[in-house]
Amino acid sequence: MRKLFYTDADVLTGIINRDERTIKHLMKKEWNAVAHLINGSKGSNHDIMMVMEEAIIAIYSKAEAPKLDVKFSTYFYAVCKRIWYKELRGRENNLQLMEDMGHLEIPQEDEIMDKHLYEKRRKLYLKYFVQISKYCQQVLRLVASGYSNEQITSELSFSSVQYTRNRKRECNQRLVEMIKTDPDYSNLCYGL
Repeated sequence: MRKLFYTDADVLTGIINRDERTIKHLMKKEWNAVAHLINGSKGSNHDIMMVMEEAIIAIYSKAEAPKLDVKFSTYFYAVCKRIWYKELRGRENNLQLMEDMGHLEIPQEDEIMDKHLYEKRRKLYLKYFVQISKYCQQVLRLVASGYSNEQITSELSFSSVQYTRNRKRECNQRLVEMIKTDPDYSNLCYGL
């Protein structure tokens, strides 16, 4: 029989036990609140689903069940908010990297010069890419191939999607730091 009323304890127990009905109930009940948060910062329905799924994973991945001092919905919203803000920071960092490397807008001066500049940037990138750990190379190759965080987690047998996000960010930051120390970086960042 389907349960119509869930207490906070029921929901928490259901998440920890990975009860499908309880999780569906939670997703349906909390969708609007989380959607309001994410849509307010130009997120999509895919982002809403991703954040809610990660929040549920974060809750059942804890070593012990959280002790609630507030309503479960408040706790869940706070977890979603933290995950979403981390995601936004990661997106801003990726956008900054693209801007730094000049991939957003390549001036349409001369096709030959553009190809030459592109090739120099590519060589600079590869020069440092081979210097980062094989582990980071694997992660960044999968990212470049369009793998999602969930696919990378599965492919590399990572413990969680959050762990994957952290590794992507660390590997990317390490590579960017190395590139920015190169004497040719300032020339290739803005042109020849």
